[in-house]
Amino acid sequence: MAWWLWPLVQLVVWCCAGVLGVLWWLWLTRLRVDLPGPPTVPILGNIPEFREVPVKIRNARDLHREYGDLIRFYMGPKLVVIVLHPDDVQHVLLTSKMVDRTYFVRRVLRIFCGDGLLTLGGRPWKFHRKLINPAFHSELLEGFLEAFHEGGLYLCERLASTGGTAIETYNPALKAALRNIYDTVIGIKHDLLLPDDVSEDEMAGAMTDAMISITSILTRPWLHSKFLLKLTSKGRHVFKMTRMLEDATMNFITMRSATTEEGFTSKRLNLVESLIKPGGQPVMPLSEIRDEIMNLALAGTETTAVTMGFLLALLALHPEWQDAAQQELREVFGRGGDFLRPASAADLGCLKVLESIIKETLRLFPAVPMMFRDATKDLWLSRLGVLVPKGTTLAFMPFITHRLPEFFPDPQKFDPSRFLKDRDGKEHVCSYIPFGLGARNCVGSQYARLQLKVFLSNVLRHFRILPQSCREDLEECILTVSHQPVKPIEVSCVPLHEHST
Repeated sequence: MAWWLWPLVQLVVWCCAGVLGVLWWLWLTRLRVDLPGPPTVPILGNIPEFREVPVKIRNARDLHREYGDLIRFYMGPKLVVIVLHPDDVQHVLLTSKMVDRTYFVRRVLRIFCGDGLLTLGGRPWKFHRKLINPAFHSELLEGFLEAFHEGGLYLCERLASTGGTAIETYNPALKAALRNIYDTVIGIKHDLLLPDDVSEDEMAGAMTDAMISITSILTRPWLHSKFLLKLTSKGRHVFKMTRMLEDATMNFITMRSATTEEGFTSKRLNLVESLIKPGGQPVMPLSEIRDEIMNLALAGTETTAVTMGFLLALLALHPEWQDAAQQELREVFGRGGDFLRPASAADLGCLKVLESIIKETLRLFPAVPMMFRDATKDLWLSRLGVLVPKGTTLAFMPFITHRLPEFFPDPQKFDPSRFLKDRDGKEHVCSYIPFGLGARNCVGSQYARLQLKVFLSNVLRHFRILPQSCREDLEECILTVSHQPVKPIEVSCVPLHEHST
């Protein structure tokens, strides 16, 4: 035996013993709270609950059924309190004004999209949010309607290409949303931003892989390292796509910052014009501008694509509501040659049934299925008289909060009438939070709602939607930062004869 082998073995053993000792000390000194929760395993806590990959939403629903609206949970030694009742949600997100997302969640998201609104905390986040808010001002959204209409027509073309056979909704909806983000928020045609050797299908696949990977990484701390993540095949593929998009985005930003063009108007303001002033002067480092574009490209397209899938599948399963929406569209757009015209702001304001369908879909399948905050001080949740210690991670799950029967009777039922005018406003202010709540709510929530309305109005003026996915398929979703179904959502789109595409 080589002389150095035995010292090496001793070094490895002592290192492992040291790591184990630190982990054991962290476990013994962990934060504690007087709340019910699943049995724990020393050092690992409740991580074994997530041994099945991908982690399913039903895991969280099972915990709610067994332990109630406040649940104690441990990710290793890290204390997590799951907060589900609207009274407690309101107290934490509005009254206590806790705005920072949990650090370990932001750290994982940073792997895929760098430093932006999704991943920053504290003063840097406030600075970025202040600069980006004007690009999503409600007064500017009307100027995006033409782009939304073009995105809706693109989606209709992709749906029509199947000739009425089954089609997965995610890819065409994501491509349409991606084109809109480039054309409106970023201000450049999509075909100029994507590298020639990167297809939209590849980009859509990479985004899907990233979303599915996030929960696995969150529940497996050893994958928080980029180095270890790159050892997995999916990790390498996602990083490849991310690098390509980063490089293409940076090339565009560099060109844009070098321009001397003057005379930007507020009506045409987009994100890049907010961050790179006339004359080419950036208001923050170019790498941070790149990361903000990456953040918004991820958040502003993936959630729209998933929600469109749920919308079409639910309308296919509930033809009575599809009939009601199409009747409303005929009343607003008429039946003549003008029926397929681009929707104006006045048209969209009249589509109350369509709006209620979107709201009810987001109740059952919210765009943001879970949110995290760090308790920056001791927090008293008075509803159950529980003191949550400083340093606790607070988890909010709208997909459960939205289905509490005391706020939404018969909560599993798809019933858009809940959100029609005569029912609106009767629920708890925090019983319905599909885009988050408080200071860190989704900056593009109005943008997303308007885009979904335009997309859906286009699709329903072109097609009759028939079911291919059952309700059970829709309910089987992955627990991640967007509402990803385990099985791809499929529908059949049969062209309406009088208005075929």
